[in-house]
Amino acid sequence: ANLGPGFDWLGCAVEGAGDIVAAKVLRDQPGKVVIEAIHGDRGRLSLNPADNCVGIAATETLKLLGNPSCGVSLTLHKGLPLGSGLGSSAASAAAAAWAVNGLFGSPVSRAELVLAGLVSEAAVSGYHADNVGPALLGGFVLIRSCDPLQLIPLPYGGGNNHPLWFTLVNPAFETPTKKMRAVLPSEVCPAAM
Repeated sequence: ANLGPGFDWLGCAVEGAGDIVAAKVLRDQPGKVVIEAIHGDRGRLSLNPADNCVGIAATETLKLLGNPSCGVSLTLHKGLPLGSGLGSSAASAAAAAWAVNGLFGSPVSRAELVLAGLVSEAAVSGYHADNVGPALLGGFVLIRSCDPLQLIPLPYGGGNNHPLWFTLVNPAFETPTKKMRAVLPSEVCPAAM
């Protein structure tokens, strides 16, 4: 989830509902990505891998893996509601990158997988790492820069003896990132604050 005051530059991973991707190898089909099924989206997401953050992240992960001599088949189980402001597309992208990497023994680092997630996010909601970074790295993550990408994990000292608790608010209506960004001014004058 991104954190309101940290719009696009601060996010955190949270336990609980999330997206799950099951991945299988497609033998003798290099680079091919197939989305077999999506559950929990009420039929709203595309099964076309070029139009879905799961497919895009999987394709980018295959590239990071050196374009193996096979493809992948994916099944997505949506755990986060669409347009919730909780990083639904990033959760799908991170789950896909993680699952595809896992098929090949996880040779790609978490930090590199963020790059696959960013390509996916750029296609569906804009180039920002505030959700996909924490989804793959865990904990709190400061996005110092997107070009070049600089992610800084922030320790919070909690642990099992002192867990950190906070409340996530999910509106009763959809708030797609692209539409919400379209209503914001491109600049805010400090005098207006």
